[in-house]
Amino acid sequence: MNREFKVINMSYLDSISNGDNKFMQELIDLFFEQIPDYQNKLIGLNKIKDWNNLARIAHKAKSAIIMMGMEDLAVELKKLEENAKEEKNIGDYQEIIVKFVNDTNSAIAELKELKETIK
Repeated sequence: MNREFKVINMSYLDSISNGDNKFMQELIDLFFEQIPDYQNKLIGLNKIKDWNNLARIAHKAKSAIIMMGMEDLAVELKKLEENAKEEKNIGDYQEIIVKFVNDTNSAIAELKELKETIK
């Protein structure tokens, strides 16, 4: 399956699912389930300046992002994770979180479209 999307990159998802559409759908459903929670937690933790837990959630979210081939966003989340652990570059956190929310919302839209084609 070689479809072109703006946000997601299907190569990793294709490789780990090995052509198993049911497994691919399960991974997509897991993404749908996890991402809104990660979005809310990142926003909330940033608001209350809980840097330790912000770093922890950024790390967890990075795994879901990598699964969908969103490598640039994964790099940003790694930066957020490392900076939050050390409580440095705090002014950058909001921008990364906004990018995470926007990109993952776009990914969800693309994955909904994809899911319709792999039934």
